[in-house]
Amino acid sequence: MRNLNIIECRSVNVTMNGSQVLRDVDLVITSGELVGLIGPNGAGKSTLARIVAGISRPDSGTVMLAGQNLASMSRQEIAKTLAVVAQEEILEFGFSVMDYVTFGRAPYHGGLFFENYSDREVVQSALLRTETGHLAERQVESLSGGEKQRVRIARALAQQPDVLILDEPTNHLDLYSQMGLIELLKEINGQGITILMISHDINFMCLSCPHLKLMSQGRIMSEGPSENVIRNNLLAKAFKVEVHVDKNPVTQSPRITPIQKL
Repeated sequence: MRNLNIIECRSVNVTMNGSQVLRDVDLVITSGELVGLIGPNGAGKSTLARIVAGISRPDSGTVMLAGQNLASMSRQEIAKTLAVVAQEEILEFGFSVMDYVTFGRAPYHGGLFFENYSDREVVQSALLRTETGHLAERQVESLSGGEKQRVRIARALAQQPDVLILDEPTNHLDLYSQMGLIELLKEINGQGITILMISHDINFMCLSCPHLKLMSQGRIMSEGPSENVIRNNLLAKAFKVEVHVDKNPVTQSPRITPIQKL
């Protein structure tokens, strides 16, 4: 599976409110990759993620998911293959963590949802993998930012997806929770789940993602290993900011320091 294209977009175009948000985008992600999507506000990152997830449809172009044309797949079929942890996702108030994570099993049931023994095993595994089992009886609204993010990921893992998409996963996370998230995502990826992550935090992305794609003005302008993408000239062109690029002295991954607007 690791040499198959699990996500493939060809010549994808999207226009919203009279403005072209995506312009002939080609995106290929191989099964088993951990890919970071970076770029300035308005570059089209979240729109592209919504297209890949089947939440929105392109005006033109083709999107393939695990070898199937996304346009021909039902929402239930997509949810069995791909899970999304959305930016600023609202957790359901009045539910326990156990109940919330169990919602991830809904794609495997038609009509009214009553979980069975197999569902409970999958949910327990998701709680274990995200180290949230001790929170199972807590109300979701009582959790800290880092705990909520892990619970969101647990709910996504309960879908048993092949692909996990995360949009701005570090929002409201302190440094401790960010490091925990990096460890968790690398562990999940090591277990065979393909990950596409979107973030404005370029240094976080360099620490966590072996492969980056840089978007600007609705196009992917550069992609490859982080050291090939995190370059002064490319970032200046995309972000309109002069940056200094060096290496993290511990991890040797690229590191940026913004200097001034251009």
